[in-house]
Amino acid sequence: MANWIHKLKNNLLGTSLQTKLLLAVLPLAIIPLAVLGTFSYNKSAQVVQQQVCQTILESLSQVNYSLDYFVKDIEQLTMYIYSSRDIQDVLSKPADRPLAEKHQDKQKVGEVLDTFLGFKNWDIAIYLLGENGDRYFTGDLLPGAYDDYNASWGLFRKMRLAGGNVVWDTHYSMKKTDDFGIVLSSGRLLKRIDTNAPLGYLVVDMMENALADKYKKAHLQPGGQMLLLDRNGYIISSTPSKHKVGTKLEEPFVDRVLAGGKGFFEQAGEGTPPVMVVYDTSEVTGFKLVNVLPVAALTKESSSIRNLTLLIIAVGAAVSCVLAYLLSVNITHPLRKLKSLMRTVETGNLDVAFPTKYKDEVGQLGRSFNAMVHRIKQLIDEVYKKQLMLQEAEIRAIQAQFNPHFLYNALDSINWMARIHKLDHISRTVVSLGELLRFSIRKGQALIPVHEDMQQIRNFLTIQQMRYGDKLEVHIELDEEVERLYTLKLILQPIVENAITHGLEMKRGPGRLLITGKVVGERVRFEVRDDGVGISQEKLERITSGQFVSADERKTGIGLENVKKRLQLYFGDRYVLRISSQPQQGTTTTIEIPIIRTPGEDTHV
Repeated sequence: MANWIHKLKNNLLGTSLQTKLLLAVLPLAIIPLAVLGTFSYNKSAQVVQQQVCQTILESLSQVNYSLDYFVKDIEQLTMYIYSSRDIQDVLSKPADRPLAEKHQDKQKVGEVLDTFLGFKNWDIAIYLLGENGDRYFTGDLLPGAYDDYNASWGLFRKMRLAGGNVVWDTHYSMKKTDDFGIVLSSGRLLKRIDTNAPLGYLVVDMMENALADKYKKAHLQPGGQMLLLDRNGYIISSTPSKHKVGTKLEEPFVDRVLAGGKGFFEQAGEGTPPVMVVYDTSEVTGFKLVNVLPVAALTKESSSIRNLTLLIIAVGAAVSCVLAYLLSVNITHPLRKLKSLMRTVETGNLDVAFPTKYKDEVGQLGRSFNAMVHRIKQLIDEVYKKQLMLQEAEIRAIQAQFNPHFLYNALDSINWMARIHKLDHISRTVVSLGELLRFSIRKGQALIPVHEDMQQIRNFLTIQQMRYGDKLEVHIELDEEVERLYTLKLILQPIVENAITHGLEMKRGPGRLLITGKVVGERVRFEVRDDGVGISQEKLERITSGQFVSADERKTGIGLENVKKRLQLYFGDRYVLRISSQPQQGTTTTIEIPIIRTPGEDTHV
């Protein structure tokens, strides 16, 4: 894969400028169009989807209001029946009264129930179940569960615990194999108004169609499903599909619906198309009215926007292709002309010129080309003169060696004279000075062995100790491994000189100078530590920020700056130069450089 990408990159970079311009301009024109079009389409589809869902939610709220009104009517109906004097009297009679009287009571109760049902066209059934064994109902059949009811189970238990208040109960079924009849029941425990003694039970059964009719006028999308759920998630009613009525809803979104009050959200199923779930909760019964509809049905209204977006992208791509071609031809034509002139110059013919008509970048490039050709002609004439000047400079450099050699020979003569007169301290000083002078005029590479550089530092310290005597105590601690490595020539000497001149010379009494060298990881660390007067915080901040110039006019202050520049030149950012100091306690200068085992290692950056 990496080879294929590398090959493709080389092929693209090796094409002509005109092709590169086409490949660069076309994506810059087409990609924003495609991204903007896709964003616009998705945003519009999202807005349309939210608007449709909001409309559906408002419709559900209206349907819920209608269902609440229906529920209140049922509760009011049960209250009328509860307070009816005729029903109170009939249910208060003994169970062993004459059959003729029972027949009259049945006709009386039937007339009362027919009167209540005559107010509205309700698809409901009313059952009066007396404690005296009387059974009155409006339907054609009395269910066995009502004829021989269990007062400690289901709806009857709720009525008994409510003590005369209205209760609601849904009819559940694990599997529906017959038609969908009673799905919701309301009931009250009947009591005598004067004595509060139990008389029986009033049950009102509502058919599924009676509830479904309430939300048939709701805003339904094709392919959607309307569900009426109770507080526990059981399906009371549904449309158009009714095969799950009476069962508990088993869908991923049911928990979110039961926990919320109203709203809508998108539900992505596993292996099924995503759907939008819109739901609203009744404040009276707590029932949930849920509308589940496919997302695809909502986004159909955005198809015109999608088609328009695709058309705009196609037109924009075609126009971009034409403009990109014209632009690439217009830009590359003068460049091809300039390329031809450059090839002529490569052959050695400098009598060429690029005709510049415009002041754009290509015109500026042409003028620069003309200036370059003119400058080349001048340089050819100057090269010969510079070669002559270089030869003369080399002759002068050879002559300049006379003065250092003369001084070295003079110092050698002084050394022999001191030895003849047995002036050993003068002899040692002259020898050390001569070695330093020999080392300074030595030709060769900038990298030298550490032990040679340390020898020159020892020569320098010999001269200083002759000057300061017992005031200067010097210790040099180098690991054997460090001495075999290479370092920059005279990189520590300016640091040692600063430690003596600025630190120990100003100190009262003797001073101590410690020079160490050791390997730390992949670096060599040199430290020059003195216990002199130290550096003030203000001055240390100036040095750290790169202000190396000394305030004393007699001192140049260029030693440390020269060290830093040489470190940067040879090691780039792979070195460390750190100075820490405390006033009247001393100064420590640390230099870390990469390990160099041979003088030919490429450390120069």
